[in-house]
Parts: sequence; C-alpha cells; structure tokens
Amino acid sequence: MTYFDECAEYGLPRHQVARFTVAGVNYEVSFTQITHENPYDCAALFPEGFTFPLYGHHYDVTFDTIANRINKTPFKRAEELPTGAGCRVLKCVERIITEHYTHFNVGLYTFAPADHKLLNIYCRLITKKKHKGLTIEVGLEPNGRANVLRTPKFWGLA
Repeated sequence: MTYFDECAEYGLPRHQVARFTVAGVNYEVSFTQITHENPYDCAALFPEGFTFPLYGHHYDVTFDTIANRINKTPFKRAEELPTGAGCRVLKCVERIITEHYTHFNVGLYTFAPADHKLLNIYCRLITKKKHKGLTIEVGLEPNGRANVLRTPKFWGLA
C-alpha cells in the first residue's frame, strides 16, 4: 500500500506526493487536484467544450527524481541506471497512479511527459488489457504533449 503525503491538508488545491526508490534513485509522484479555482496548475490546455468529470476528481500528475526537485533541474534523466531500471520506475508510477485512483475517487488525470518517447511508453501502459474502462486522449496543447486519462469513475461506472 502506497502512502500519500497530503501536502495541502487544510487548503485547496489538494496535493499528494508518493515516494519510491529504484536502483538507488529516489523518485516522487505528485498529484495536484485541479478545480475551477486553480485551472492554471494543469499541464493541459483544454479545447473549448471539453467535458470535465461529473463523478470524480481531476488531478494533474508529475513524476521526477527528488534530486531534480532539490537541484531545480526538472525532468533531467537519471544517468547510469542499470538495465531494466527505467521499466521498474514506470511500473512503480503505474502502481501509484492506480492506488491513487482507488483511494481518491479520481475521474480524470492530466499529464504532459517531458518528451514524446515517454509519451509512447505511457500510452502503451495505459492501453494494456488490464486497464479496461480507461481511455486516453493524446496530443493536447502545449506542444501536443499533454494527455488526458479518463477513468471508469469519469463515466460514473465505478
């Protein structure tokens, strides 16, 4: 079970962080709740008429190394990771998002991968058969990198 540190416990927007370690590198996955009061915190720019969740919450997701946050070098790739470590990192991120979805009643996630290679990996993970009920919309602005992941709670199915 993943522990989600509630960083804005008594205010809005809600912000949770989960941490994990792979190959000696410490990572964190951050979830920022997007509401009408803080739409500027979202990675995606939504087209006119975009439908937001009626039944669940909307969170923006980022993940990075803790060292990058401390050193103010966002999304710089970790160097000299052993073979297979990148896959383990993404599996940890996938597990954490799944647990967050279950715990916080999330209908919509938005994220903007640092590059298109990472975007392709995300899309492969999400479209696996074990993720029935999830849909992904890719290519939103800015620069066609932002994405929307709708969960079954978005549709009122879960």
